Amino acid sequence: MYKYNDLIGKKVLVTGASGDIGLAVCSKFLEQQCQVYALYKSNSSELEDLKNTHPHGEKLSILQCDLADRNAVIELCNHLSDTAKNIDVLVNNAGIVKDSLFATMSYEDFNTVIDTNMLSTFMLTKEALRLLRASDNAAIVNVASIAAIIPSVGQCNYSASKGALLGFTRTLAAELAGRGVRVNAVAPGMIESKMVKKVSRQVVRSIVASIPQKRLGTCEEVANTIVYLGSSASSYIIGQTIVIDGGLVMR
Repeated sequence: MYKYNDLIGKKVLVTGASGDIGLAVCSKFLEQQCQVYALYKSNSSELEDLKNTHPHGEKLSILQCDLADRNAVIELCNHLSDTAKNIDVLVNNAGIVKDSLFATMSYEDFNTVIDTNMLSTFMLTKEALRLLRASDNAAIVNVASIAAIIPSVGQCNYSASKGALLGFTRTLAAELAGRGVRVNAVAPGMIESKMVKKVSRQVVRSIVASIPQKRLGTCEEVANTIVYLGSSASSYIIGQTIVIDGGLVMR
């Protein structure tokens, strides 16, 4: 991986860190010798493994937080204010899916996905803003999805949440650009992960056939782009969404 010397010693906060993409993001920022604060909700075992096996694992701090609980988010940011003093990069990666066709989707499943994928991102970003503004050159990277860009049957709730996240990204970028905080997003396509393994193999094969590269993406490829957006190498990129999909949307 390319080395971004400006990231050495920077402080990075990653949500959804125990998921496949979250773990890859933590690993890649550790490679840059960042201090990484990894948030998880209920299972830290893979994060513990990463801490114990990564060459820079001592720089990984594992923190439990239910991002749907505003009081927990406030307590987390107060803790980081006391210990880290500032945050240089915030990666909003936490998200869930509760798929079903619109006709059978429950109100609860729609609300839960919107609350987790969008409202929780708003709450954490709002509470973390003072930590980001305490940094000289801060960056926020929101993890959306190509489901926000193209139809994704059975994912009205997920598509709506990720579409809202892209709108949030653009407006927040406009508001914070003059205050030293860059905001961008990534929109991964079909990525090899536990989430994709739950999808019918027939559906996966059909999608892969439509991808110009004829393969799924990797979590590492998504993480590489996120690290780039967190570095000064992307210093003139603001309010953008980088699609990471092997060319699927292009078609």
